[in-house]
Amino acid sequence: MNASIIGVAACLVLSGIFSSVETAFTSLTVFQIESIKKRRRGGALVERLARKPDELISTILIGNNIVNILASVLATEWALKRWGDEVLGLVTGALTFLILIFGEVTPKRVAIAHNEAVASALAPLLLVCTYLFKPLVLIVNFLSSLVTRLFGKPNKDGLSMDTMVQMLSIAEHMGIIDYAKSSMVKNVFRLGSTTVQAVMTHRIDVFSLDKRTSAEEACRLVLDPGHSRIPVYDGESENIVGMTTTHLAINEVLSGRGGRLLADIMIEPLFVMPNKPLGDLFNLFKKRKETFAVVIDEYGGLAGIVTMRDVVEEIVGEIYESTGEVSRERIHKRADGSYTVTGDTPIAVVAELSGTEIPSLPYVQTIAGYVAWALDRIPVPGDLVETEMGTFTVLKTDANRVDETLFRPPGGT
Repeated sequence: MNASIIGVAACLVLSGIFSSVETAFTSLTVFQIESIKKRRRGGALVERLARKPDELISTILIGNNIVNILASVLATEWALKRWGDEVLGLVTGALTFLILIFGEVTPKRVAIAHNEAVASALAPLLLVCTYLFKPLVLIVNFLSSLVTRLFGKPNKDGLSMDTMVQMLSIAEHMGIIDYAKSSMVKNVFRLGSTTVQAVMTHRIDVFSLDKRTSAEEACRLVLDPGHSRIPVYDGESENIVGMTTTHLAINEVLSGRGGRLLADIMIEPLFVMPNKPLGDLFNLFKKRKETFAVVIDEYGGLAGIVTMRDVVEEIVGEIYESTGEVSRERIHKRADGSYTVTGDTPIAVVAELSGTEIPSLPYVQTIAGYVAWALDRIPVPGDLVETEMGTFTVLKTDANRVDETLFRPPGGT
């Protein structure tokens, strides 16, 4: 067989190898690279090459262009010797077709389907090429960097939280992960952007007792609300000075000390600010071995209370301690595609529901605050406001606060 034909065939094989390794490496995710490193032989080499994408791409493109040009030269030489320049155009067209099929499309399709295996198998060959083409790679990267500077600094933010959430949504739609698990993981990511203010029990709903209340009286008063932890105030209900538990009060009564004041048995509570991220609060609860905190505003007054249960419910959804407990689900879907949404629902939850960006409003964390902000006045039942997230209709209010709304996402009927 003619040496030129053998050379063209060899160049086509090398072209296919370079094309497949390019697709394999560029399609590897961060997670796949870590997986290859742990599971496959030569995984460390794959990670080493993938860590330098500029050098990797330049090496592959230089190699691919060299073999494609060489194939063209050999095919042209063979055609000229055999038939002259009359069939040169036909030979060039045929070679282009062969490179397209065997040097580009087919290898890349195989590499997409088996990117981990291809990357692992061809990594040693690619390493050799990086050394062979090192001088050319340095020149090409230098010249290309001069051009890319015209377009500004490259974005090297890496894997962002938004990207992670998008990946979870894609995995959910593909059936790789079910809705419940996807929602929980997304909620964990959201802990860093959701603040205490969004989940706390507001001060007007907080049950508290004066420090001069006796343990016996406290037991009687706490029976109806059914609270296990009670903030203790001095003088005014906003001046929280301690905390007691139903267990402590009952223990005093059973020990024959029912007349003892809460001031004598209360303990110092954990104080936090409303703008504290839930992720930080969760870590603080673990560090202090606490499950309850008093939320104070910038003036030192009571803003509300927050518990570990509030934080956990942001991840797993509502938790019920008894079968008779009233449902506290914040969002209910209706038959017409709309939703009833409680006022204490975090904005981020509704933003995800509507597929829109979370509004950048530092002092607004809940739908109640968002609707009041959009109306620019105190809401009343029947108020309707159109926003970027969708349309809200106020259904119920309580003490000038939005208690429940009817929400229609954008494009809803």
